Amino acid sequence: MLVGMGATMLCKWCRRSFGCILIIAVSLCSSGCWDRKELEERHFVLAVAIDRADQGVGPGEGQDTSGVESFVQPYGSKRYRLSFQIMDLVPTQSSMSSSPGSQGPHGKMRTYVISSTGESLFEILRDMLGQVSQGLWFEHVQTIVISEAVVRQGGLQPIIDFFRRDKEMRWLTKILITSGQARSLLEYQPPSGEASGIFMSKILQNYGKNPHIAGWHTDMVDTAKAFDNNSRVLVSRVELLDDVIKVGGMALFIGGEFIGYVDEYATQGGKFLSGIEKSAIITVECPEHPGKMIAFELFHQDTQLKPHVDKEKIYYTLDITMTGNLGEMQCGQLHDTMDTDEIHKLEDLVAVEVKHNVLYAFHTYQRLQVDADNFSGKLKAYEPLVWEKVKDHWDDKTFPAISLDVSVKVVIENIGEHK
Repeated sequence: MLVGMGATMLCKWCRRSFGCILIIAVSLCSSGCWDRKELEERHFVLAVAIDRADQGVGPGEGQDTSGVESFVQPYGSKRYRLSFQIMDLVPTQSSMSSSPGSQGPHGKMRTYVISSTGESLFEILRDMLGQVSQGLWFEHVQTIVISEAVVRQGGLQPIIDFFRRDKEMRWLTKILITSGQARSLLEYQPPSGEASGIFMSKILQNYGKNPHIAGWHTDMVDTAKAFDNNSRVLVSRVELLDDVIKVGGMALFIGGEFIGYVDEYATQGGKFLSGIEKSAIITVECPEHPGKMIAFELFHQDTQLKPHVDKEKIYYTLDITMTGNLGEMQCGQLHDTMDTDEIHKLEDLVAVEVKHNVLYAFHTYQRLQVDADNFSGKLKAYEPLVWEKVKDHWDDKTFPAISLDVSVKVVIENIGEHK
């Protein structure tokens, strides 16, 4: 009897011991710190620039196939110069003596730029590991800047393909195009002290209040969707001139092919046409006092775009209703803004300007043969049989020939703090 009880207790002790050992083993294997790496030991890439290889790394410089920004390439040619803006987290003597909480000397974020040339962007990336002491991390890439020269050389799709496939790339990364050298934008030091990659990304976030910035449908995710659907691609434009960065306007692509630029005025009109603009300043000149400007501040917009078919003719009607405030009136002392008739005159002036702006954008798209505001989608939804007849030659024949009838109603709800 006692022997049986002893055996039972020994068995229970063995099971408990085995359970404890198993828990300890699992805890050791699942520990979250086994591969810990300090921030200073990681190279965070903040921005990417892509140029033609023969654009060089400075004004007037040509392709350097014998320097460090090259490697022996068994196939293809040297087409691309890939550049990375890397955050420098290694403390220096000057940064340690700077004020607490600063990003570096004088509060500036320290970055540096490395480049290499080749044809496969993935191969170029791996070759660039010969220029850094740690691996490259892409989870914090804010912007990808592409030069106009490189997209004219081979299109946008081969450039974007790598970034679409790599799992470290974030789908909300902003894409921009520049007529100059893309690398120079990475080397630019904003007056705010931020890295230029972060600086440009934050500028694009102002699209809600700046109608000149094409901030909608310009992320990596929208670009990927557009390629998958064989649709047009919109890319925000950025320029660097005299040590000043400016984002405004956009570039249009069809099938990855660069079509052309759309200026700031057409970008604004396109956003009115699409009904996505919710906050904008619309200016008109006072007809009674030339040279004196009147500014309307948009608060809300309703837009209805509808296709119509009259025998063989396709046309669209666009109805826009805008509400907002009178934001500025340089000839205000010469007008009684408390008078209802005066306000109605101002509303009509703004309505005429909005109509002109929308038609300017519409005709710009027709000239470029790019349906940037999805007129085809409306026709497919409302007139599917007609769409089947014209879909094969929509961009080059049908869309450039359609007409647009625009009707705009503007309501001024407030005239500001002072009449």
